[in-house]
Amino acid sequence: MGNVISGPNSQNTLALSALIISLVALLTTVLQVLQQYYSSAEGYRRCAESVMGLWAKGTHRKLRFQEFRIEVVFETPVMFTAPPENERGPIQGRAIHYIDGSEESYNNTRVLGPQAQEKVEAEATARVHTADDERSSWVTLLSTLQLKESVSRKWDLEYRKKCPPRTRPGAIEAPDYRLAVGLQSKTRSWDFIPSSITKPYATSAMCHLVEMMAMLGLYWKAFDQSTWNLRAEGNGFILTSTQVHGLGVMVVFATTGKSTFEERRVIPCQAIKDLPFGTVPNIFEDDLYLDKDKDTQSLELVFGTAEEVTNTLESLGCQADALKKYNKDHKHIFSVAFEIIGMLGKVFRIRGSNFRMLPNPTSDPWLKKIGAKASWKITKLMEIFQAKLQELIEIEGIDALEKSNKIATIAMQWKRIADLNCTDEANLSIEVREAIHDAIDETTSYLLSISQLEILSVLVAHVTRVLNVLADPVSPLNTIVLANKEDALLSYYFSEIRPLVIHDYPTEIHDNSTGPKKRSLSTSEMKQKEEVRNTIWVTLIFRMLCWLLLHDFDKSDVKIVPSDLKGSRMPVYIG
Repeated sequence: MGNVISGPNSQNTLALSALIISLVALLTTVLQVLQQYYSSAEGYRRCAESVMGLWAKGTHRKLRFQEFRIEVVFETPVMFTAPPENERGPIQGRAIHYIDGSEESYNNTRVLGPQAQEKVEAEATARVHTADDERSSWVTLLSTLQLKESVSRKWDLEYRKKCPPRTRPGAIEAPDYRLAVGLQSKTRSWDFIPSSITKPYATSAMCHLVEMMAMLGLYWKAFDQSTWNLRAEGNGFILTSTQVHGLGVMVVFATTGKSTFEERRVIPCQAIKDLPFGTVPNIFEDDLYLDKDKDTQSLELVFGTAEEVTNTLESLGCQADALKKYNKDHKHIFSVAFEIIGMLGKVFRIRGSNFRMLPNPTSDPWLKKIGAKASWKITKLMEIFQAKLQELIEIEGIDALEKSNKIATIAMQWKRIADLNCTDEANLSIEVREAIHDAIDETTSYLLSISQLEILSVLVAHVTRVLNVLADPVSPLNTIVLANKEDALLSYYFSEIRPLVIHDYPTEIHDNSTGPKKRSLSTSEMKQKEEVRNTIWVTLIFRMLCWLLLHDFDKSDVKIVPSDLKGSRMPVYIG
């Protein structure tokens, strides 16, 4: 019996069993070591395609032999706004890809293609009340920006083709959109992600975030710099913020409903970098004009806080009494601030485009909505203006066909525009928009041909007289009834405001012939002065109405973003 147990076969069996057990133990140990090694790849699961979309392709593990661990390296975008031809980005040496809705742009920005994206958007709409907490919100933001460009540009092209020009010689050139969202990829390591962060984040700057939200049609509801409590809503989206210890301000972008990127799309112009912060680029921002006259000054129109509005009015030349009355009441059927913007603001509409929406640079709501049932219409205001202008031409004996007379020219110019069918301001054809744009350019050229002092003298006189009337609670401008608002406003302007403005000038001047003493103006000089002021006033009112026909604001939008954040490169992280 003992010989059987100690035989060679038994020894081989025992040796084989021991070997197998040793190999299993070794394999187990190796697997444990590998598991420990690969488990050091912290964050890898959080950089999956379900979280980052197509950006997950840039995620990989990097061996750190000296530290005997794996480092997780991934890529996320750095987002900013700039003209599409800009080649300078925040990251040197990295390619810049601009979002324009094209298939190439979809591929470059690692966003699902248009057809695949439509399917995703349809699914997202179906489950709009269900929070998608797994995906990083910047992936949704990128998809939304691409969708905006794709849908809006397609609508603009189709609308341009639907109403081709009838009388305008030659074809209208395609629009040159002057602002786009650009991005660069940035390589990051999960080693340097704060422990409280569970998903990769994109990076932007505070000014660029404000501009991107304006381009998407969101309006700020809260903007508290002391706690960095930010909240923007609108057009079916919402943006909220939180502070992350060791990082800074992080925002989250989400879809809450249906969005519209067609006629309500914000004009993609350079002014988007100014308007959300309360600054309105004006016609005097012209180096040639500023250098032409030593008395000409550069002006900044800022309509944010009450203090900023006061400073703006003071820079225009308004007196202390007018400033007090402005703070008391400055609205008739719309705010006086919009009058000043229409009179002096640059044209932000893009040639060849039908987009008209802009961020509201004022703290006053634009209480108007375009449509058949609108409470008042710019086209009706223009119709009343032209009727009053014809009466003025007849009363003052102006030759209606005299091209050298600016008032007659304005009347003739609008008659040509009206013949193109300018009754429905919600559906102006591209030909009408181009004609109105031409009219504004001509009024701007006229205004820049005269001294800044004369222009501002008339504008300040007009604003002062209007504020004097609005200071009385029972004045005609404060008691405009629901019906015929347009007639009530412009009839009062022509019959009461205009005469006061054209006679509001000093009747004594310094003259070289009288030395330091003043002399009285002669009758002919006074008449000439009044004619010039009358022409300037009519031109400013006409320009304002034309400007408001080409631009529009959302009634839910008011400016609350601090003006000092304009151009701010404070980092913002998009979770």
